[in-house]
Amino acid sequence: MRDKKLPLVFSVTATIKDIPENDWNGLFGKDAPEGFGYHKTLEESRIKEFRLGYLLAKRGGKIVAVLPFFINDFSFATIIQGPLQGLILSLQKAFSRFLKMKMLFVGFPTTEELYIGISGAEDTDDILDGALKKFREIAKEEKIGLILFYNLSENHRDLAAYLGKNGFARMENYPNTRIMIKADSLKEYIDSLGKNTRKDLRRKLNKLPGPAPLTTEIVDEIGGLRDRIYELYLNNFNESDIHFETLTPEFFQNIGRNMRGITKFFITRDKEKIVAFNLCLVSGRTCIDKFIGFDKDLAHTYHLYYRTFLHNIEWCIKNGIRYYQMGITDYDPKVRLGAGLVPLSVYFRLSWPPANLFSKFVAGLIKPGNFDPALRKFLKREAGVVPSEGRGAV
Repeated sequence: MRDKKLPLVFSVTATIKDIPENDWNGLFGKDAPEGFGYHKTLEESRIKEFRLGYLLAKRGGKIVAVLPFFINDFSFATIIQGPLQGLILSLQKAFSRFLKMKMLFVGFPTTEELYIGISGAEDTDDILDGALKKFREIAKEEKIGLILFYNLSENHRDLAAYLGKNGFARMENYPNTRIMIKADSLKEYIDSLGKNTRKDLRRKLNKLPGPAPLTTEIVDEIGGLRDRIYELYLNNFNESDIHFETLTPEFFQNIGRNMRGITKFFITRDKEKIVAFNLCLVSGRTCIDKFIGFDKDLAHTYHLYYRTFLHNIEWCIKNGIRYYQMGITDYDPKVRLGAGLVPLSVYFRLSWPPANLFSKFVAGLIKPGNFDPALRKFLKREAGVVPSEGRGAV
């Protein structure tokens, strides 16, 4: 038991180099798929939209808590889709600060959920009390309008209760998607899907313009393939309505080096030409499909989204993986392929106290289901309002 008579001292560092990896693993667990190596990769990648940092709590010189965070000049167009998003973006060209706010996010960009590390020997509320005080100081000094705890899952019930007691409002975020694989073969998996989905998959896989000698290899690092991988990533990035960050080529180059044994690149070729990739993180019985990219001229011809997905599912079955996580957005194909929605939420508090009187109203106004028709449909389905296709267990 640590000597509680020694005071807690809070400080901020801009680099993970100031945190020994053993200390990090002791607080977060060494088996977390988005652990030390992932955070190191994001830092090294110099993503232009964010300024990254780590709030450290020390007692007697020993790190007892780490709260990763980032500061972002956030545009509300990021979470709004459809014609309204286009209108906001047009107005921002004329009025650069329209619906923009400088925010401090507790958490890290692109991670699946919130990761904070607190020693089991510490009182969590003491750590959080000190952390909030420090974050408010940063917000005041840098004129930050809002502090937000980013992507809380069902694993954060105690933290959610603490934030609720301290004046933070809850807002729904885009849910994650995850397949629990119960099948013992790819055929059994496909047979478990709804009738319309099965029919559509078989049509896509069987009706091709000619022979498609596609092959897939799995590598831990991409080596000299970086430029092609990044080109494919940008193809998908530019087609998405939601842009929170733009990864750099360095991200894809460094992640394999920093996360040996966890990173898997699924590289699909048409003869010698790379036409698709999936960057996955594999840990224990979980595979997280983090980023994808397709050749824009062949994506629809070869139905690359579905062909690569089914290859990955078959690989997971053969390797004892039981959870395949697919990320946010594009809910319609993911749910039809057997994914369930994994709720995520954010807790936020505005720096100007009177504005918090309207925070619950704002949270209800801009929740993702209001702007994503497919997500709204599936949320209603889970609530029992809309009948499902009759999808079986997978």
